[in-house]
Amino acid sequence: MTTFLVLTALFVGATTISYRQHRVAGVRQGLGVSWRMFQVVAPNMAIGMLLAGMAQVVLPAELISRWMGNESGLTGVLIGTVVGSVVPGGPYVVVPLIGSVYHTGAGPGAIAAFVSAWSLSPITRTVMFEIPFLGGALTAARLIVSTPASIAIGLLTIPIYDLLFG
Repeated sequence: MTTFLVLTALFVGATTISYRQHRVAGVRQGLGVSWRMFQVVAPNMAIGMLLAGMAQVVLPAELISRWMGNESGLTGVLIGTVVGSVVPGGPYVVVPLIGSVYHTGAGPGAIAAFVSAWSLSPITRTVMFEIPFLGGALTAARLIVSTPASIAIGLLTIPIYDLLFG
């Protein structure tokens, strides 16, 4: 609810500024740009939410808890790192999916590793963009750093989460 209120306040503020600078034409232009962006993003958001909902029903909670739950330790973090690296898609699809895995029973360390690996070392982006544009040597050097970083983030998240919220 707090995010909604902050975003609403920002929208009202931006609309007010737009109106003061450009009158109704500025507000109309801003709403038009917003609508076009929504049309592009909405299908991805919808499929992301649908996938997340189905994942929460399809993924066996006991399996997620066993392999990625609070007690899974390094195993859960490694699984989160691997899954995060191989799951394709943008934030509108992947973040709701990550949320479903978390609510199905994955622990904070596994989720932190999942998010970090998805951000730092995704296989699809690496193969499709980095290797062709940056070359194998730079890409390999980056992966040598980023993959262990995801593991470290997952492992460090566990005690911090427990200390702050456990």
